[in-house]
Amino acid sequence: MVELDQFKAILNSYAKPLVEVRDSLDLANKEKRIEELERKIEEPGFWDKTELSQRIMKELRKMQDCVKEVRDLESSYEDINALIELTEEEEDREMIKEIQREIAKFEKEFGRTLSPVEYETISKWIESNIPIDLIEAALKEAILSGVNSIRYIDKILFEWNKKGYKTSSDIINKSKKDEYIEEIYDYDWLNE
Repeated sequence: MVELDQFKAILNSYAKPLVEVRDSLDLANKEKRIEELERKIEEPGFWDKTELSQRIMKELRKMQDCVKEVRDLESSYEDINALIELTEEEEDREMIKEIQREIAKFEKEFGRTLSPVEYETISKWIESNIPIDLIEAALKEAILSGVNSIRYIDKILFEWNKKGYKTSSDIINKSKKDEYIEEIYDYDWLNE
């Protein structure tokens, strides 16, 4: 499967930079320092020294944020790799074609190629059986709002799911209902 090989190649191109980032940030020592700071916080009387406790808390948050960001990247990398392997094992050609069609639409609308993380996000939408017309409606909504972001589209899909929208016609029906309600409120009842 040539497509999966391409996805693997793209993913593998991020392996070395990911290791370099982890090494350059010295995550192992940062994690040890986080443990030390957490032990200090638990010591009796820690909060009595306001200036020191604030400085330590600021350092702790900064290190935790740094470590979390790199760990999240590593986790995404592993998730994408597992997704490629799963698709490869199942030899699901139709899934690959569907993913490629959606990716092509996004790249056309965004005017740029998508990152591997964006590829993964679109793949997850499709695998979780979000209807294609709903994904396309969310893409259209984002473009009309001037936002070229997969995260924004993901948020739109999340909100629509929360509201119970299952198809693009659900969205159209909701907007028609909202227009009708607006017309009622726009009517000047007092001057009739």
